[in-house]
Amino acid sequence: MSTTLDTRPDETSSRRRWLVLAVMSIGTLIVFIDNTVVNTALPAISIDLGASTSTLQWIVDAYVLVLAGLLLLGGSLGDRFGRKRWMIVGLFVFGAGSVGAALTTTAGGLVGFRGVQGLGAALVLPATLSIITNVFPRGERAKAIGIWTAVGGLGIGLGPVLGGWLVDNIGWSSVFWLHIPVLAAALIGMIFVPESRDERDLGLDLPGALLSTTGLIALVYGIIQGPEAGWSSPEILVAFGLAVTLLTGFAVVEARSEAPMLPLRFFRQRDFTGAVLTLGLIIFGMLVTFFFLTQFFQIVQGRSAFEAGLLIIPASVGMILGAPLSGVLVKKIGPRYLVLAMAGAMITGVLLLTGVEIDSSTLSIIIPLGIFGFGAGLGMPALTDTVMAAVPEADAGVGSAVNDVSRELGGALGIATIGSFVSSFYRSNVSDALVGTVPNEVVELVGESVGVATVVAASLPEEVGATVIAAANQAFIDAMNTGFRISAAVLVSAIVIAFTLIPRQMRAEQATEERKVDDPAGAVPEPSAA
Repeated sequence: MSTTLDTRPDETSSRRRWLVLAVMSIGTLIVFIDNTVVNTALPAISIDLGASTSTLQWIVDAYVLVLAGLLLLGGSLGDRFGRKRWMIVGLFVFGAGSVGAALTTTAGGLVGFRGVQGLGAALVLPATLSIITNVFPRGERAKAIGIWTAVGGLGIGLGPVLGGWLVDNIGWSSVFWLHIPVLAAALIGMIFVPESRDERDLGLDLPGALLSTTGLIALVYGIIQGPEAGWSSPEILVAFGLAVTLLTGFAVVEARSEAPMLPLRFFRQRDFTGAVLTLGLIIFGMLVTFFFLTQFFQIVQGRSAFEAGLLIIPASVGMILGAPLSGVLVKKIGPRYLVLAMAGAMITGVLLLTGVEIDSSTLSIIIPLGIFGFGAGLGMPALTDTVMAAVPEADAGVGSAVNDVSRELGGALGIATIGSFVSSFYRSNVSDALVGTVPNEVVELVGESVGVATVVAASLPEEVGATVIAAANQAFIDAMNTGFRISAAVLVSAIVIAFTLIPRQMRAEQATEERKVDDPAGAVPEPSAA
């Protein structure tokens, strides 16, 4: 390989490697918990800070927007100037954003500090995977990535539960103070993490960094705002037009650069491209399921935020069980069949959820969620391992960033697009049920969301209000179940891509620069079994 690293896997003792994995897993846990813990605090934030519905959306989306937009830059900075160094910077930035968010007294300030948290996360997340790639030899890496994924699943499950308990017992600011002791543990653990970087002294690709960052921010902004502003509105058309222009410019610059931030040759490899696309589609169909169910649990079934969080845990437990198993099985049966099994299990879980009704039992919900989560745990580590093995170790930060961008874009696009369909179906269902029964202005208000319907019903005569609630709840369930069917269809498309592009066997060795030189077309033969 044309580069050397400060520390190679065979220079890092076995005990120290697993200690490094523990530290990287803590860093990942911080990022994934923050993705979910804030959601349960939104009602309290709305009351305390007088935040509008639009502002509440931006309290969530500011984090996603900055994180997704800066991931490629964060990975590139780590590769060029030191992954450990920039991860430490990211942890401090994330901590500053958390403290600011906990102390702020305005909704606008909270949106701003959420963006600061997103900046910190964009420096932390790519570093975790690239450091794991650096310290673990190829034979152990799939197992390590499986554990890393399981911890991410733990974060997804813990976030709503911790958030619900903290809001109910302490207050909304506690969901941000929660990060501080975890950040402290991660920073202490960084003492044991070796530094690594790409030592080719390439410098930072400033044109590529500027174009990729602004292009991704424009794209994510369009995805986030599309459902609210309207997909054909000038605001969204301009955002998508900018995204296409800037990202096209980024591709042109990278193709001509001698030291690109994102070497486009990676995408000529079937295993790399297939894993990135499949991962995005899986997250597309995955996160939107939780988005609907949290509303169903709290608004339709009347459960508390804490109870709603507990009901998401089976999916997290499934991931925790499936992910380490993936690290063992991928060596024996290869990534393709693991990914196909993942998609099959997730489709089964989602389709079982289409039978959910207002009075559905807890058991009838948590069993499908457990199947759903176990499938995700089986396949996602194999996809991540496939991505990371397809890039040279010197470019591990970029590989990790592409992996993470795929996740973030998939999740944002899934919630935005399937959410738009569900909103439209809900509105239509409400109209069919209530037109001629209540005044048209009430129908219009109830059609905004099932949450608004609850508020509107409280101001109506008891019998009329009960009619409105019953119609809105059933309209939401029917629309939600249609959304689940759409998610299942997306997961079917992931099966097609996995079957055609994901290799039958995992790479036995890490991709190298020499291999790219010898194979300029980027063709990758079927990897041999490890």
